[in-house]
Amino acid sequence: MSTPRTPRMFAAALAIVALLAPTGCSSDATDPGADGPETTLGDPRNGGPTEAATVVTGRVYTGVADEPWAEAFAYDADGVITAVGSSDDVLSAAGDEARIVEGGPGMVMPGFEDAHVHIPEAGINDGLCLMDAGLTLEDYEAEAVRCAEESTTDEWVRAAGASLFGLRGTQGDKTPLEALERAVPDRPAVILDDLGHAAWTNSAGLEAAGIAEDTPDPAGGIIERTEDGRPTGLLLEDAQHLVRGPATPDEATVDEGMAVALEQIAAAGITTVSDAGGYWQGGLTDAWTRAADADGLTVRAVNSLYLYPDLNPDEQLAEFEQRYRNEPGDLLRVDTAKIYVDGILDLGTAAMIEPYDEAPDPDFPNGFHYFTADQLAEYAPRLAELGFRMEFHTIGDQANRDALDAIESIPEGTGEDLVHRTTHTYLVDPADLPRFAELGVAADVQAGPDTLDPAYREDLRAIIGDRADGLVPMAGLLDAGATLTLSSDWDADPLGPLGTIERALTRDREGVPDLGTAIEATTIGPARTMGVDDVTGTIEVGKQADYVVLSEDLFELESDQIDETQVLMTTVAGTEVFRAESFTG
Repeated sequence: MSTPRTPRMFAAALAIVALLAPTGCSSDATDPGADGPETTLGDPRNGGPTEAATVVTGRVYTGVADEPWAEAFAYDADGVITAVGSSDDVLSAAGDEARIVEGGPGMVMPGFEDAHVHIPEAGINDGLCLMDAGLTLEDYEAEAVRCAEESTTDEWVRAAGASLFGLRGTQGDKTPLEALERAVPDRPAVILDDLGHAAWTNSAGLEAAGIAEDTPDPAGGIIERTEDGRPTGLLLEDAQHLVRGPATPDEATVDEGMAVALEQIAAAGITTVSDAGGYWQGGLTDAWTRAADADGLTVRAVNSLYLYPDLNPDEQLAEFEQRYRNEPGDLLRVDTAKIYVDGILDLGTAAMIEPYDEAPDPDFPNGFHYFTADQLAEYAPRLAELGFRMEFHTIGDQANRDALDAIESIPEGTGEDLVHRTTHTYLVDPADLPRFAELGVAADVQAGPDTLDPAYREDLRAIIGDRADGLVPMAGLLDAGATLTLSSDWDADPLGPLGTIERALTRDREGVPDLGTAIEATTIGPARTMGVDDVTGTIEVGKQADYVVLSEDLFELESDQIDETQVLMTTVAGTEVFRAESFTG
């Protein structure tokens, strides 16, 4: 059973995070009157700007190849690092008025960078009625009744977490539509799956989505139907957005969830993200703009816009151009195009070079494509010309090949400073491994618990055979000279770079060879990929003070102990955005 929660209003959350706003914002005193004591934003106890320098001491891992270790570093009131080196030299350079942060017995290092997260969705989902994965249709019907009873104030019944791909086809004499109709007969309902690739709705939801019996499948999507052509209530891949849009909560709810999610990002030690949802038609990208305009961001963000398969290319690219945002001094940038090439293996919608050994969907023996190769070749050069780096969702080996082909189609000199990337990168044909380095394409992967579990690999063997042995080829990509980045795909997978590093180092095959490589793949590597390595990713003079204080020195631990380490403090642009209660440094 999910536990109902009462999220804080976003306005209240902004009042809190405004105290943590990066240097450069107003330092005037605020007076909440009877609600509390006067607070000065410039008070360093609040993590706000201070005229004096700040010196951080301890065992400092800089991430700089030539000088990876230091005893201290200093940064000024603008959050710019001014000195790195020995404690004596840095303290002398900073002056007697310097504020001191003692890193303690653990380790200070650059802030973690996560190039694939879903922050507004994670915040929204945190407030939804949650269901367990792996249940039967009958069980899910009972769960939908519970969720409807718990959600009495909204027009929509919203839930998440169900394993919807197991509900495809009729279940005895029931279809998913009929089951949900009985559970929620009087309101539109939407239940999101646990993988982010399907939604389940009832008749009222289908009506809100504009789906009738004769509605064709949208480009990049599948409206699941019975043998006689009636919708079953399951919407797969891009078709789910037909109902996700109408079911999006109001702005206040989205903003409340956003604030909660940002707190979790800061507590995880993450200082830079790329929000990979980018669903601008659903209004989720606007939540970032509202937070930035209210000085409510506590993370550096290099965000994406979702490329919808069913929209007119000229009109969609005009929208992208209007929404492009890339001011170097801003915490929020919007300069990435999120492009789904295929779906996922579990649904049989991952695009494969050779057919599935046993296709989950006989209609798609080689998987499913959101875009044709010709469409990708049309979009890629035009997006690069507009200044957009591209993040391609790629699961199957054909999808990764298609993404590489699309990038190769970009004329030489067009967007030459942009680093494009594949994300997930589950299966790569050996012939394509060298192309990542040849084309300068970064391979972003997740080290989530399921994808690295030998049991999951054996489950996949039933549908793709021995190809399952090459799942998430971290070692193969590194050996081929590719830039590898490790991200979370939160909230589909757990948040937490320390857990990601441990799993990448301890997997039984195709893992990352050493801790230094894993740290690079969670700091300066993604910074380069996201185009912010000039301001973050390492601790060196001239960059912003984006850093974390950890309870342990990772280099003194066994690989399977890394996830036990605690984040004690997180700082973005010289501004403290998280401090553990136990940390007094």
